[in-house]
Amino acid sequence: MGSLKSFHEHQRNSQSQARKLTEAGPALNALFATEGIRLEREDEVSILRVVHRAIVEQLRRAKEIEASLSCGHSQMNAVLFLTELTVTAMVSKGNRMSAIEDYLLRKASDRKQPFGLAMVCIGLRGLPDDARVVSISQLARESNRTEPEIVNKLQDQGYLIFSEEAFSFLIERLVDDIREGKLHSPLSRDKLAEIMGFNKQKLRVKIIEVE
Repeated sequence: MGSLKSFHEHQRNSQSQARKLTEAGPALNALFATEGIRLEREDEVSILRVVHRAIVEQLRRAKEIEASLSCGHSQMNAVLFLTELTVTAMVSKGNRMSAIEDYLLRKASDRKQPFGLAMVCIGLRGLPDDARVVSISQLARESNRTEPEIVNKLQDQGYLIFSEEAFSFLIERLVDDIREGKLHSPLSRDKLAEIMGFNKQKLRVKIIEVE
């Protein structure tokens, strides 16, 4: 009899635990679903963070290259000027002074090409898949155009153009919105333009600077 009573007691306990688990099921499912959503959002945020770090590093390298090229260009200009001055000095002192005056009065654009401007370009596929660093100064030198002309050309081609500060600002805004469930990655160029208040018809945006 004792063993039978123990068996019934065990059965009642098992049934009671089963009822409690059944009652807790919806709450647990909701908890698991909420945690799953949170983890999915954090994965999206993590990817954006990786892209941001990669872009910042690319910008750093591009600026270092530009600084090195600028230094080399300045040194070459100095050597050319000294050579020119030496040749002129062989003619007369008056011509030498005239050459110095001409050099000093020469417009900066006449003796120095653009260097140092690198920006973030976001294409049609948006983030995280279509962001890259472009050396605006290099394109300007290669095409014999000004940097604003290059920026305008890229914008005309549909690219969103950001400075490093503006791109970092954009990433932080996207991170906040994704965590709050307002946005989901990936984010197309058109969606990014909408978020930042750009003209979706022309997609001709200004270079955003963060104060």
